[in-house]
Amino acid sequence: MQETGIGKSGVIAIIIVIFITTGYGWHLYSKTSTASNILASALPSSAQENSPTPTVSQTPAVAPIAFPTVSHIQTPSQVHAIYISSWSAGTASSMAHINALLDGGKINAVVIDIKDATGRLSYIPHDPILAASGVGTKRIAHLDTLIQSLHDRHIYVIGRIAVFQDPYWPTVHPEDALQDTTTGNPWKDKKGLTWLRADNPKVWSYIESVAEDAYAQGFDEVNMDYVRFPTDGALKNIDQSTFTLPKQNIIESFFADLDTILRQKDHIPLSADVFGLTVSAEDDMGIGQKLDLIAAHVDYICPMIYPSHFANGSYGFKNPADHPYEVIAKALLDGKAKLTAVNISTTKLRPWLQDFNLGAIYTADMVTAQIKATNDAGITSWLMWDASNKYTSSVYK
Repeated sequence: MQETGIGKSGVIAIIIVIFITTGYGWHLYSKTSTASNILASALPSSAQENSPTPTVSQTPAVAPIAFPTVSHIQTPSQVHAIYISSWSAGTASSMAHINALLDGGKINAVVIDIKDATGRLSYIPHDPILAASGVGTKRIAHLDTLIQSLHDRHIYVIGRIAVFQDPYWPTVHPEDALQDTTTGNPWKDKKGLTWLRADNPKVWSYIESVAEDAYAQGFDEVNMDYVRFPTDGALKNIDQSTFTLPKQNIIESFFADLDTILRQKDHIPLSADVFGLTVSAEDDMGIGQKLDLIAAHVDYICPMIYPSHFANGSYGFKNPADHPYEVIAKALLDGKAKLTAVNISTTKLRPWLQDFNLGAIYTADMVTAQIKATNDAGITSWLMWDASNKYTSSVYK
């Protein structure tokens, strides 16, 4: 969102209002007083002193934030998207390759990092509380220009947030992180990365603020990734003494809150990425992800059914990566059955597919086979992942 001045005297700083105009008007937007105060409490004291936003000790009045009106593209009935990292999105030469793919006509959407595994945002937020936290970067220096250029080509823009794996926010607010019982410090996984507490409403408010800021800047949909508990590292050292619910219900509660704030209040299209195994597993796999519990609270559920990520022997295949059509077909069959059993529309399924070499060399035919399997399963939307953003060009022409 682009911040602008509110007025010479600032007298409307105590007004809580949402005012949307069309054309070249302004979008006046504010979070609830609770959310703003929670985030303000996370700032260093110097930032709080310089911020116009009240701190938790003050009367809970929230200043509205003025943003230029942005347009949004309605969610296509069939989303065919490729992932773009923040580094690629902010680099002209990388975007030249991406634009060439978009010229092929088969891609009508992109997924761009809002917040990645570094915990930092890809751009400078204009929400003053987020900006004061230092979470922003300039990887995408001109976000408004980028999004407008994509919208001009009728490309639907999805913003991806890596939610709970976060090595930055705990440096500002360490108590929001999972704690290590052996050190008393934020717990770290085997990569040395900290994780936010999935059961903490302060964390939920932070993520919602990031999503609201992104949507007001022009992202058409917000996609939640890393919505789980850690899978590696010294898991036994994680302090779980404050957990009052099973992990699957903690994650469900998080999404229920997102549903209330982002979908119902803000009317922001919302999707969630989950492990590919969630389509077939009967439990939460120890990470809190159950397909049906999450799907109830989002517009689209996106299982990462990369054939290379299924263990040898899965679905009866010695090396699942060698059988892209069959693996995708079986995974989606299981996913559809799971949603149907709880009366959730299978149109919410929007799988992540594989266009990268792992487990096998992925040719154009193997990438295309996954798309065909998705279509044959009656699923019309998909997202394509390649962390390097190189992609197999001939697939998208």
